[in-house]
Amino acid sequence: MRNILLKILCYLYMSLPDDEIYKIKVGDVYFTVKKSVNMTYMSAPPTHDFVKIGGDDICVEYKYSRKNPTVVELQWLHTDGRKCAEGDMVIKGDNTLMLFYLSVQVLKLYTPVTHIELLDNSQFNCKLPDGTDGQIYLKDYYYIFYGKTWYEYKLGAYPLNPKIHKQYYSFSKNFDDPTKKPSDFSFNNDDLTKIFQPIWDSSNTWRTFIQKIKTLPDICQKIYPWYGRASWLLRNKTEMPEWWVIDVGQLKFKPIPFERVEKMKGGRIRMKKYIRNYRNGSDYPSPTASHNLKYV
Repeated sequence: MRNILLKILCYLYMSLPDDEIYKIKVGDVYFTVKKSVNMTYMSAPPTHDFVKIGGDDICVEYKYSRKNPTVVELQWLHTDGRKCAEGDMVIKGDNTLMLFYLSVQVLKLYTPVTHIELLDNSQFNCKLPDGTDGQIYLKDYYYIFYGKTWYEYKLGAYPLNPKIHKQYYSFSKNFDDPTKKPSDFSFNNDDLTKIFQPIWDSSNTWRTFIQKIKTLPDICQKIYPWYGRASWLLRNKTEMPEWWVIDVGQLKFKPIPFERVEKMKGGRIRMKKYIRNYRNGSDYPSPTASHNLKYV
């Protein structure tokens, strides 16, 4: 019976309009929703749909197949330094979660989504001592301080591959295992060695060390030269899982009231393109560049 109902829902969703743009209002803030279709050949039927939400910048984008619309791919959730809403709302912290939950509600207008898959490559900018912006990988940053990635900690995401899933969770014990904390660890910078080495030497586990340093001022710039390698060591020198999945049915949030206030007319849907930056190798940033930074 459940499968029959699901097929009916899928049919109804697939009969919705192919392209449309409109605004929604949440309190005093407006967001733009763009729904479009991917067609390889004009004579062929549409194969994938895209649902996007943001302001001047598209900050959330989903892609789903019309053959299996219950499994949706999160193309990106990118808010750092971007105009994601029309109004005074800054999309950061809890507002990032609000935008994600809002996007899920909008997505449900088009597809009976049950699971959201994503390639976790999120980054945020950290102002370095020389005034430049260094890009911090959110998954490694969160893993060091919370033992979980951001999507895992905030949204209950888990590795898509079952074998990797089991291996990944086996590493959580390394935070409290004294044998997993090496006697020597390079902070890739002489100034940082002076700051961190005494704390490192007085800590018997990774967790103790992390707890002692997490409240230091400008902590993102201080861990920038070495956080990737620390995360790597905590996972027994294995790479972080790339593909994750969110069970939509397990998301716990209060529905966000919104109203559709304007349908926008025009030609073909256009939007700014966001391109992911991909990490290359376990040491990021380069040890040479990190060594030349001056810390006080």
